[in-house]
Amino acid sequence: MGRPRLTSPFLRYLAVTAIVSATIVGATLAWGLTWGLSGRDHFAAMPLHGDPSWYRDYGGRAKPEIQDMDLFYHNIGESIAKARAADVVVLGPSFVVYALDHGLLKAFETRHGIKIYDMAFIGIRGGEFSRRIIKRWNIRPKLWIINADDQFIHFFSSSLVLTLGPKATPIPAATYGRLTGMRYAAARNVRWRLEDEWAWLSAPASYSPDLGIYRSVDDGSVYLDLNPSYVAADNRTMPFERDPNCHTNAETIKTAQEYLADIGGRAILTLVPHSQYCPQQARELAQALGVEAIVPPNLGYTTLDGGGHLDHRGSVTFTEYFLTALEQSEAFRSALPSSRVER
Repeated sequence: MGRPRLTSPFLRYLAVTAIVSATIVGATLAWGLTWGLSGRDHFAAMPLHGDPSWYRDYGGRAKPEIQDMDLFYHNIGESIAKARAADVVVLGPSFVVYALDHGLLKAFETRHGIKIYDMAFIGIRGGEFSRRIIKRWNIRPKLWIINADDQFIHFFSSSLVLTLGPKATPIPAATYGRLTGMRYAAARNVRWRLEDEWAWLSAPASYSPDLGIYRSVDDGSVYLDLNPSYVAADNRTMPFERDPNCHTNAETIKTAQEYLADIGGRAILTLVPHSQYCPQQARELAQALGVEAIVPPNLGYTTLDGGGHLDHRGSVTFTEYFLTALEQSEAFRSALPSSRVER
C-alpha cells in the first residue's frame, strides 16, 4: 500500500503544524547546545566581544543579578582552578574590583614571572564568604593581599550578607548545594541571553550586545569599560569625608588573627581609597597582626560615583602605587623568592 494522501484540510494543517513545531524545537535545542558547549567556561556563559575567556558576571535587563558567587562557591567552570594556580590572591569587596587595573597587573605578572588572581566580590563586604571558598576548595597561594576595609561591615567579620542595590540579603550561594548552584548559574545565563534576543527584536537600532560587567576566567579581573562613568574624563576627585581619628578594636583583631591562621600563608593588608575609608584602623590592625600594610596616601584619585568607587584614571593611580609598594615589601620578596625582583 502507498502512503495515505492528506486530502483533509485539517490533516494537512496537523502535518504542517507538526513539521513546524519539530523544526522550532530542533532549532531551539541546537541553539541551546551552541550556547552551552562552544568553548564556554560554564554552561551558556556569555563572552566579552566574542572572547570566551571573559564571562558576563553582572547583568540582567529585567533584574540585575550576579554570577560569580555560584561559580566560586560551587566551583563551576575554571575560576577556582585558576585561583589555585596563582602565586598571589587578592581578597576584598567591590572597592578592590574597581581599583585594580587589569593591564598594569598583567605587566607586573610578566615582569616578575608570577600569577596574580583577583578574588574580590562585588556586593560582599565581609570576608567570611571568601574564607569558606578558600577552605572548601583548598586555595593556597604564596601571598594573600587583603583589603582591610571597615565601612558598614569589616572584612574581618562573620558576615555573610550580599548588598546589591539598597537591600542587604543573605548570600544565596551559601544556602544550597552544588547541583543547585550549577542549575542557577546556567539558568541565569540562558535568561540573560533570552533578554538580549528580545531586546534586539524589540529595538534593533538601539540594541547593545555587550552590557553589564564581565569577569576574566584566567585571573579574576573585571572589565568595567562598558560603563561610561568608569571611563569618563571629567569625573570628580575623591572627597575624604570621614574623621581620620578612627581605630581598630580587640574583636576585629581577634577575628583577623583567626582568619589568617585559617587560610594560612603570608598576608599583606591594603586599603583602597573611598570617601569613608579609614587608613588608621588598617595600619593599627596590620601592626597588631604583625603584617605589612600598603595604604596609599591621597594622590588625587578620581571617582565614578562621587566617592564610593575609583574610575579608570583612579584605578591606574592606585594600582601604580600599590604595585610599586608590593614589590618592595618584605612579604612579597619572602613569599616569592624566585620572582624576578630587583634586589
